[in-house]
Amino acid sequence: MNRPFAAHIARITLAAWLAATYPVLALGADAPAPAPAKEAPAKDNAAKDNAEAQTLKAAEAKLAALAKEVESGKSAAQVSKKKGGKKQVKGKKKKVAKGKRSAKGKGGSAAVKAKVTDRRMTQPEVQRILSSTRDFSGADLSGLNLVGYDLAGAKFNRTNLQSANLERANLAETDLELADLTGANLRGASLNQARLRGTRMAGAKLEGALWTDKTICRSGSVGTCIE
Repeated sequence: MNRPFAAHIARITLAAWLAATYPVLALGADAPAPAPAKEAPAKDNAAKDNAEAQTLKAAEAKLAALAKEVESGKSAAQVSKKKGGKKQVKGKKKKVAKGKRSAKGKGGSAAVKAKVTDRRMTQPEVQRILSSTRDFSGADLSGLNLVGYDLAGAKFNRTNLQSANLERANLAETDLELADLTGANLRGASLNQARLRGTRMAGAKLEGALWTDKTICRSGSVGTCIE
């Protein structure tokens, strides 16, 4: 082959290889460079990231607002419960106060009962018991002036009536079991159907008294009824 022709073919082959391998060099320096392929996707990714960040911020703001609403609702409910509890406590106090007033209105019978075994009762206290329960069990009535008192049906079991003045008192159907009537004045008193089991009557004056079986005690009846 002729050398000039061979050199020409070699140049054409080299140009073709360069065009295939390095298109920019084949086009020349004056040819505009193609735009980078990654710029548009980068911008799109940045826009997406910005949108997602804004959406996340909006969601966080909504959650924070919702949490505040829930907390405010709980606090309001707690306040209402506290107020309701206070009202209930006040109602209980009122009930207790009413109960105390009712106890006083009944003649103070509860207070009198509490004092029955503590000390000797007074005549006003005896009057209050007679107007309510008529129960003098275990009370101390020693030395009291109970002349002409209507004590019929009252309970005097284990009651201290030592030296009490019961002249002309009505003790019919009373419970005097284990009561102490030592030295009591029972002249003219009525003991009709009274229960006297275990009753101490040493020195009790019974002249003219009506005994349990309706026997009238004669003069000189002391400690026991003489027919």
